[in-house]
Order: sequence, then structure tokens, then C-alpha cells
Amino acid sequence: MISTIDAVLLRILDNQLQVLLWQRPAESEVFASHWALPGGWVYEDTDQTLEEATCRILENKVGLTPDYIEQVVTVGNNHRDPRGWSTTVLHLALIRTSISSITHSDTQWVNVENVLERRLLLPFDHALLLETALERLSTKARYSTLPLYLAEHELKLPELQRIYEIVLGNPLHKRAFRERILSANVLTDTGVRIQGRGSPATIYRYAPSCPVMLFDRMMQGAQTDLSD
Repeated sequence: MISTIDAVLLRILDNQLQVLLWQRPAESEVFASHWALPGGWVYEDTDQTLEEATCRILENKVGLTPDYIEQVVTVGNNHRDPRGWSTTVLHLALIRTSISSITHSDTQWVNVENVLERRLLLPFDHALLLETALERLSTKARYSTLPLYLAEHELKLPELQRIYEIVLGNPLHKRAFRERILSANVLTDTGVRIQGRGSPATIYRYAPSCPVMLFDRMMQGAQTDLSD
């Protein structure tokens, strides 16, 4: 039986959620030269964990190290791979834009809508895997600080709110968003203020190793939050 790891690596650029794809080699037994999610085998002799194997695969195949990674689901059946029975352990990985530039010619960032709307067809069940990872991200965004790992280490709250809105697909009420984020105690006020068109904006910082924190209430849309 074929057993692999697949990774959905996401970033946000120009207000678009993007996924990194890797071009399968021309000599591949199946789906040669097709664009796919980066994936590979677990090395039993050197990989200590599945997360470690996923990081190795991403570093070797696409030259990137994610800011965050988590296991999503294990999928297995006799039809996802033309070669026969196979399983894969799907991982969700997030990276901030400033370190997401690609140097490998066989990789590209694409807007997730291109895959979801089938303008770009992926091999195997990779479109379904992408949908599954996006659902995990969207669900956890409603009650946790997970989308923080799509942001730069120093940021303004409106920038982080926009990231949440892109992930969730709906606007959020400014006051309620601010209360939830600051109450999670993952941001540190740097003391820096940036003057914009209105009041000066505070620059916050988060530690790369900070844990994902849970909110005391679910993140809702702007209309719901207005009644809080």
C-alpha cells in the first residue's frame, strides 16, 4: 500500500489566500508534470515525527519552512491513486508572506479560488485535500489565534483583522475583533505608533513560538458582533 504525506501550505498576498503547488517530475509514473500539493514519503530512519517529515518535504521540494504546521486528517482508499490502495496524512501549514518567496522553478503560488472553482485541476484527490485544510483553518479561525501565523511578526490590528476576514470570507466588527485578539494575550505592544489618516496605529509583535490560543467566544460576522 502506498503511504505518503501531503501538505497544504498557505499564505496571503494582495488580499488573496494562496496555496503553494509543486510540479510533479516529467518521469513520474502517474500525473507526470501536473501541478500538485507537495508531498512525499516518511523516512523511518530519520524522521522522528510526521510534522518533522512534513517540514523536511517542504524544505526539500519547495525550499520553504512554515511558521506553523498541524496534522489535519488521514485519508485512504483504493481510488485516490491510480496505482492502487493508498493513504496520506494531510497537514495544514501556514507561512508569513515575507519569507514565502519561491526559488524553485517547479513551484508556484496560486490563488485558492483557482483550484476551488476548478480553473486549475489538481491530480489525485488534492482539490479535496485543499478544501479539507481550508475548512480546518476557517473553523479554527472562529475561535482561536491560528490565522496569526499568516501575519508578519510585527503588525497592526487592522492588518490582522483583514487576514481573519480573508480566511473567514466575511467582515468582522472592529471592536469585537480587537477585544478577542487582545484578550488572548499573544500580542505585545511595541510602543511604536504609526500616524495614518486617523488615530495613530499601534504596532504589536507576537513571538514565533507562541501557542495557538482559544477565544472565550466564537468570532462572528460584523452584523452579529454589532449586537454584542
